[in-house]
Amino acid sequence: MVRKLIKLVIVDDEKMIREGLAGTMPWNDMGVEVVGTAPNGQAALEIIKDKKPHIVLTDIRMPKMDGIQLLKTIREENPKIKVVMLSGYDEFSYAQQAIKYGASDYILKPINAEELQKVVTRLAQTFTEEVFEDLSYIKAKKNIEAELGLYITAIRSASRDIAISSLNKISDKLTEQDLRDDQYHKLYMDITSSVLHALEEDGLKHADKFREEYLKSFIELFNSASGDDLMHWIYTFTDKVSEYIKENKGDTYSNVIKKALVYIEQHYYEELSAQKVAEAVYLSPNYFSHIFKKIRKESFTDYLNKIRVEKAKALLSNNLYKVYEVSDMVGYSDYKYFSSVFKKIVGVSPTQYSEL
Repeated sequence: MVRKLIKLVIVDDEKMIREGLAGTMPWNDMGVEVVGTAPNGQAALEIIKDKKPHIVLTDIRMPKMDGIQLLKTIREENPKIKVVMLSGYDEFSYAQQAIKYGASDYILKPINAEELQKVVTRLAQTFTEEVFEDLSYIKAKKNIEAELGLYITAIRSASRDIAISSLNKISDKLTEQDLRDDQYHKLYMDITSSVLHALEEDGLKHADKFREEYLKSFIELFNSASGDDLMHWIYTFTDKVSEYIKENKGDTYSNVIKKALVYIEQHYYEELSAQKVAEAVYLSPNYFSHIFKKIRKESFTDYLNKIRVEKAKALLSNNLYKVYEVSDMVGYSDYKYFSSVFKKIVGVSPTQYSEL
């Protein structure tokens, strides 16, 4: 017996037809399981929500919700479901609407069992192939996730040799996968888009122009290039983008730190760390700390303490809060540590400051 991979729902307002289809077709031989039947589109949606079928066979003319409305709703909520329309009316307008809203096939009543079997078998095969293609792509992408992260970090810091080393590892891992050319295309498009997105996040000047130039050249290759052609292209891309970032990294540093300062201003009262801010500006914690000190001429911790103390001074001046309350309000859970930092920066303790 064929293992049942595909779930199917039958929708028809005529009980004899839906039960006849459910009970007489050789579903097992097709690897299909009928997981529910319904007399109209409204009832079918409940079954679809619960059973999550792969294929829906539906009549067009039904009370409460007809087949066209059901098709439209399925397309909006789960476009991967294959919908086959069944109709006793040989009218072009129904077929036209079915095609317009993405029906996978259109079969006239009385239903020819052989024709229905061919249609369902074809759709089941198509769906199975799509599922395994998706899984293959997802597996390949997950397999290069760590190297891709290192590659993008290296690109952002204009570390060309490290980027190439990471790219070599990505290439080796992809070569081990049994992928078609179009799957290679999609993976390399993801890699390229991730890099260009990083440039935009870093606020690099002319990033849009750079994106346009390289996406255009990529698209020219997209439909005809092999995996090897694309790998050669992405090595060239890596050289060019590393050179570009090296030339503009002063702008990169400044823009990243500007974003970090805005983030700190908005979150200083939270449990804030260099790692958390680094994540907010899409950098590794070590790299972020390095460029923060390079641009600001002070460490992240010193800057954060300075901001918090300034906020604390304003609150203490109002004489509305106790010192320990102010400590908590500006992000210090340890009152003693807050007092120590405050005195170091201001020259007096928080209590003394509030009494001035």
